[in-house]
Amino acid sequence: MICPHCGHDNIPGVDACETCEQPLSGLDLPTSDLERAITEHVVRTLAPKRPVTVTADTSVQAAIDTMVDHQIGCLLVEDDGQITGIFSERDVLNRVLPDRAALTSPVSEFMTASPATISLTDSIAYTMHAMSVGGYRHLPVAGTEGDAIGIISARDLLRYLSIRFADIRGAS
Repeated sequence: MICPHCGHDNIPGVDACETCEQPLSGLDLPTSDLERAITEHVVRTLAPKRPVTVTADTSVQAAIDTMVDHQIGCLLVEDDGQITGIFSERDVLNRVLPDRAALTSPVSEFMTASPATISLTDSIAYTMHAMSVGGYRHLPVAGTEGDAIGIISARDLLRYLSIRFADIRGAS
């Protein structure tokens, strides 16, 4: 939702502009069924997968082996039940491969620390916006205590959109 006062691109459904704090209620309401679906449905609708987690002292090689064994693109790094990082395929390609001696190093040296998270009650629109702005392929779903309760991937969002779009197109 573009703020008519300052031009900032806000996520759909917010009541006030994140930049100038001017009210946005009643402006730029969703016009299509698809827009309404992503603003009204929450992350819980996507049925987030249970994340695979490792500790910060896990070796990079063990972390990669875990991703291969589970056929997944990322791991969440936890400490005392709290999300402290995310280690993904991108980290392997961009940070580990240039220095193969890093395979014995702890995953904490190559993970993205303090990753952005979402909750089960955040809208799908918010999730899509966060992934787009941050350039993320995966977002951890955190519980009220900061614990890892799920993971949402770009593939989950594409699956949701393709199902919703097929339903909407079929109903026309």
